[in-house]
Amino acid sequence: MKSEFYMIGLGELAYFLGIEFVQTGRGIILHQKRYIHEVLKRFSMVDCNIAPTPLEANIKLVKDEAEKPVDNTLFKQSVGSLRYVCNCRLDISYGVCLVSRFMKDPKKSHLVATLRILRYLKGISDYGVLFPKKVKPV
Repeated sequence: MKSEFYMIGLGELAYFLGIEFVQTGRGIILHQKRYIHEVLKRFSMVDCNIAPTPLEANIKLVKDEAEKPVDNTLFKQSVGSLRYVCNCRLDISYGVCLVSRFMKDPKKSHLVATLRILRYLKGISDYGVLFPKKVKPV
């Protein structure tokens, strides 16, 4: 491509669109530790307790008209942030999908489930996805 287009090298990729790239001897690790910390800070959850799982066991979220409604904007922002974290944290995908169903009219139980996912992320923010180097056969 360099023969057809003018190109310059910007060095090794380290941070792009909230995803950090760490190059090791074993391969490339993708993680979103910095982005997760920014999300926790935005929703005032930096000092929260850590949850062991993204959702409570056997949780059933339903559309209950009698339940107390919550701030629609806050809920949409938190779920949108969680959707982006799903790029590197596939273990929260089910929970994020579950709470995403209630974007139109969120209730207190939906927000509590969303905040639990954020509490879970605080405990596992150091984890990432490893893309191992391809080993050439000898």
